[in-house]
Amino acid sequence: MSPRRRGTFAFRLDVDSLICLEQGIPNLLRLGERHGVRFTFFVNMGRSFSWRHTIANVLRRRQDGRRAGPASTPVPYKLSAARKLGRGGTLRTVVFNPRLGRRYRAALDLLHREGHELGLHGGSNHPAWQYRLDELGDDGLERLFRPAFEEFRDRYGHPRGFASPGFRYNQAVLGLLDNEGFEYASDMAGEVPFRPGRRDGASRHTHFQVPVNVIGERRVPVIEQGLARGQSDGRIVQDAVERIRARPFALMYGHPYVEGVHTRQLAAILSEVADDYDVVTVKEYLRRWKETTA
Repeated sequence: MSPRRRGTFAFRLDVDSLICLEQGIPNLLRLGERHGVRFTFFVNMGRSFSWRHTIANVLRRRQDGRRAGPASTPVPYKLSAARKLGRGGTLRTVVFNPRLGRRYRAALDLLHREGHELGLHGGSNHPAWQYRLDELGDDGLERLFRPAFEEFRDRYGHPRGFASPGFRYNQAVLGLLDNEGFEYASDMAGEVPFRPGRRDGASRHTHFQVPVNVIGERRVPVIEQGLARGQSDGRIVQDAVERIRARPFALMYGHPYVEGVHTRQLAAILSEVADDYDVVTVKEYLRRWKETTA
């Protein structure tokens, strides 16, 4: 067994769209093989688009903008959906809007066979979770969660990890993760893993939260934010590597439709940290962190 290196680094990817599965994942499989590493993929088993929830969110954001009044042109903080999906991908998402877990089962099966970690990403409707979670109630949350969970479990076994669309969680979600026996989720802010407190303040949940601690403004992935701001590959890589090396346990995230399409930056990051960090799945990251607290 090789000696433990100075740091532990994990890279998680939220699989949100058909472009993630058609273009991003094949590239990431090749990248992982070249570097001898495995990633963690949180998979949206359901639909990635909803007219109802997406339009409602756009209207709400416009209202918020009008209430805020005129302002100077903001610095971009993320890529637009059109840039991430492309014209063809956007059109096919809106028109066909497939259930990703069924339509792209072969791609997910390949990830599983190659030893990458698969976790669950929300429920059967990504926008409903991201934009309307607090309006669902317990019954609505159960209807959204159950079909995706059961389809994932029946195909790949009980998922150990979970990630909410848009990092959107509430007390009902935290309780659901406990009840369904998840080992960890990756939704809450922080620096190192922890078990979140319950609403009563007197006890803690049974699952761990594993925070993403290498992250840009407004919880946007570092690579995506750099691309949105037109930064050079060198600056994006330097920024990410400096953030990673600032901590012994570093967790970074992204999406296959960005990091799996623009692979140069991630490949360079992996090369830069290879000599002093072990690159592992989030499951292994959590196991190693627990060892430091035992």
